[in-house]
Parts: sequence; structure tokens; C-alpha cells
Amino acid sequence: MAAMHGKGGTGVWTATGITFEILSWSVNATSDVAESTAMAATSGAKIYLAGFKSWTATAEVLLPQGGVGLDKLGDTSTLTFDTAADGGLAYAGTAFFMGCSPSSDKDGISTVTLNFQGSGTLGEA
Repeated sequence: MAAMHGKGGTGVWTATGITFEILSWSVNATSDVAESTAMAATSGAKIYLAGFKSWTATAEVLLPQGGVGLDKLGDTSTLTFDTAADGGLAYAGTAFFMGCSPSSDKDGISTVTLNFQGSGTLGEA
């Protein structure tokens, strides 16, 4: 099994045109399930049916000097996270910019955590 190093990772949310200087990112893809077990089930095991799929994404980035584009809160655009700048595994889809949490430390670089809510399918390529 091949492993990928994260040092070349990138992230772009096209509404701002900013290629973020990523420190870390994560995507959480889930699927709803509904229990369909009948009261008279004889197997003794619960049965589930797949439901809707959804995804969220979070990125911690260096705080850009020009800001992150707070005027874009609530807007949708294409979000892409790539594991390597030279064409590694990428995740992309349409996402709402849901919020951000800028922070600064007396001994460190200013950062901001960006939160996104996916809308529609998430691609993996």
C-alpha cells in the first residue's frame, strides 16, 4: 500500500480565488441509514437501508493578509482539497462557506479555521 505525504497539499475555494496556505484539512463524508427491521424479524439482527449522503470540510490555513472573504459567508462555490501539488488524490465538490475562526498567538503565526458544508456529491480523484 502506498502512502502519501501531506507536505504538498493545497486547497482552493473558487469564490474568493484564494489558494490557501494549508496547515491541515479534513473532509467528513457520511451516509444516513434508516432501520427497516420488522417487529417479526426472525434473524435477530437489525436491517438498515442506505439513505442520503452528505459531507463537510474543515481547513486550518495561514490567515491571509487580505482576509478570508467574510463577505462570502453563506455563498456556494467549488471547493477542492488536493493531497499533493503535483496531482495527488483530490476531493472536490460544491460547498457553502459556513464560518471561520481566526486566531493568533503571541508566539506563532496567525491562522484561521474555515468550515464548509457540502452541497451535492463529493468527488474523489
